[in-house]
Order: sequence, then structure tokens, then C-alpha cells
Amino acid sequence: MVSTVCLVSLGSAGDVHPMLALGQALGERGYRAVVMTNPVFEGMVRGAGLEFDAIGRADEHASTVAHPKLWHPVDGLGVMWRYLLRPALEPTFDRLSLWSAQGPCVVLANPLAMGARVAQEKLGLPLMSVYTAPTLLRSVHPPLTLAQWSVPRWMPHWALQGAWHALDRWKLQPLVKPALERLRQAQGLAPIKGSVFGQWMHSPQVGVALFPKWFAAAPPDWPRQVVQADFVRYNDGYAPLPESLQLFLAQGEAPVVFMPGTARHHTDEFFAEAMQACAAMGWRGVFLGHLSQALQARVAALPAQIWAGAYVPFADVLPHARALVHHGGIGTSAQALHAGVPQLVVPCAYDQFDNALRLQSLGVAQVLQNPVPGMLQWHLQSLLADPGVVDACWRWAGQGGAKEACRQVCDAVGLLA
Repeated sequence: MVSTVCLVSLGSAGDVHPMLALGQALGERGYRAVVMTNPVFEGMVRGAGLEFDAIGRADEHASTVAHPKLWHPVDGLGVMWRYLLRPALEPTFDRLSLWSAQGPCVVLANPLAMGARVAQEKLGLPLMSVYTAPTLLRSVHPPLTLAQWSVPRWMPHWALQGAWHALDRWKLQPLVKPALERLRQAQGLAPIKGSVFGQWMHSPQVGVALFPKWFAAAPPDWPRQVVQADFVRYNDGYAPLPESLQLFLAQGEAPVVFMPGTARHHTDEFFAEAMQACAAMGWRGVFLGHLSQALQARVAALPAQIWAGAYVPFADVLPHARALVHHGGIGTSAQALHAGVPQLVVPCAYDQFDNALRLQSLGVAQVLQNPVPGMLQWHLQSLLADPGVVDACWRWAGQGGAKEACRQVCDAVGLLA
């Protein structure tokens, strides 16, 4: 009888949050849920009432988020791999080996935590791939984005297959295969056949897509073992909002919330543009992110107009928001959809461009790519003046079954056990 479930996630807080929600649901089913991630998230994991097991070192995460090209649309994945994902390969395998030696266990892992996939092959561990965003699953069917480029719907499938093949051959395989093959060779495993990102990294047993069909319906070329659930929202351990923010929200008009992402550190230009837009339009603003000391001083001089903090329970802020300006991360997008808040999405890298276009197609968002001075204000004015956006936000507000998604995952774990 399997009693232990290891939940593996590497990346930002937005990557860890779904595992916390799933871990809590599994705990309610009587499983021993252990979240395996970088040490910087230990407090978050333990605050959720879950066991923590460290993968990698805190300085690796710090080096990753401090890198100026982490959020580059083309080069970002290389930074993420070299500084965070590659160093975690062996530690992930080693920790799962230790858990496996203690008794039967099931593994839930983001597919980019590839040490878990090696552990499945070597140790026979049951593995469920957990997909938090549609771009983790390749397709030749629209809508489709490659970095910041939206692929035309008329593009034939053979051309898209060729594009994926070229991307693998010239960029992705040379990036990840050397380290993967070294680990596999050390464990006596044969070389990987085919595409790492297109085929191998997906568990052949089962995968779960944590987003609903109305956001991204499964195309016919996704792996057959992938089942579709819904968004899983985690509200930061239900911690209260800071008292100063509660007072700010209570003492004036609804603010515009600006959030460039929990792992994004080079944000002064974003927040400076936000300050200018708020001043020009007479809006109040809530800034959530990493501000330099110089920008903090400017914000401190405007206590009635702007509140700034590193991070707060997001779901408790959004009901007070006039609009949300954000990077397009899947967790932020899901929270804003649920709250019915108009969104201005300023994508930078990874899944953000795809998420942004899907939000736009739902009618709840506008997308600002390649922002230039003054464009943020213009797009916000356009967003807030559009009655169709308000109607769409009301239409999708409250949609989704987070509890049902957790139930589906727990049931699937029971079948794997």
C-alpha cells in the first residue's frame, strides 16, 4: 500500500503553488505528501502544513532569478536550464532514490524536473507528469506560439513539425541532452531516443493538465495518457493581508494592481512606467514585486497613491482591484480569471505569450508586447473603457473547479499506487 507521494517542482513560486494545493488534498486522503523543491521555498511548504525535502541549493535559485536574461523570450530557457534545472538533475534522482528505498511511493512532477523521469525509468517509480500550462505540451494545432511569435493558423502541420524538429536539433537537444545522458549512463540506462521535450520528458503512465478545456482544449496530438482537469488555486496558506495594505484598500478607490512576477527581479522600468500611468490618470496602484531602493523611496513619498510590497496573498487582493497588469504566468492568470478582474498582460518569456493570447481570446485581457514609454497608460485606458471586457470578466468569474481538479489528481494517484 502506497502511503507516500513525492511532489517535485522547480522554478518560481507559481510553479510550487499547485503542488501545495495538491499536497494538501492528498494529505486529506491520508497520504504522506512530501514537496520536493528548492530550499528558498521551505517556509512556504511548511506553512502549508506539508513535509519539505530540499532539491538543490538556495544560491542556485538566487543566481537564476538574478540573471538579466532569465526573462528573455529566446534565451530564458537556457538560463533556467544551466542555473537551476541542470544542477537539480542528480539531486532529484538521489532524493527520489532515498524515498523509494524507504517504501512504495508515487511521484508527481513538473516535466521539467527531469530527474524524476530518470528515476521512473531506473527505479520503476510510478510517475504522474503535472502540466500547469498548455505550452508544456507540444502541438501542431492552433493556437500556437513559439517564444514571442504567434504562428499563423494557416501554417500546414508538416511545416510546424519541421519547425519543432529544427528547434530540437539546433537548440533544445544540445542544451539538455549532455547532462541527461551523463546521468542516464551513470545509472546504466540507454540513450534517449527521439525528442526530449516532445516525447521523452512525458511520463508514459499518466499526465494531468491543470487547466480547463475552455482555456485550452486538448488537441488530437497531445499524449493520450494526459487527462485534463482544471486550474488549481493555492492562496498562500491563507495568511492575512498586511495591515497597511488593508488600510490602503479601505481608504480610497479601487487600485490597479501591478505584478511582474514573483521570480522577476529586474523590474524598475516596469514599475516606473506604472507610476507614470497612475500619476497621469489619477489611479491608485498596488505594486507587488522587487523594487530597487531608489524606486522604493519614490513610492514611499506617495503613501495615498501607491502601496508596494514584495508579495501578498493574491486572491485576497484581486477582489479590490480595478484591473491587473501582470506577466501572464498561469497561476496569476487563473486567479484573475476567477476574480473577474480585467487584465493587461505584458508577457516576457516561457508560457506567458501563449497564456496571454488565450486570455485575449476569452475577452478578459489585452496584450502589450514590446512595451514603449506611454503604451502602458494607453492600453490600460483602452482596457478599462471596453464594456466587452467587463462582460467577459463577469462571464468567466468563478468558473472552474479547483476542488474537482484536486479530486481527479488524488483518484489518479490511487490508480498509480
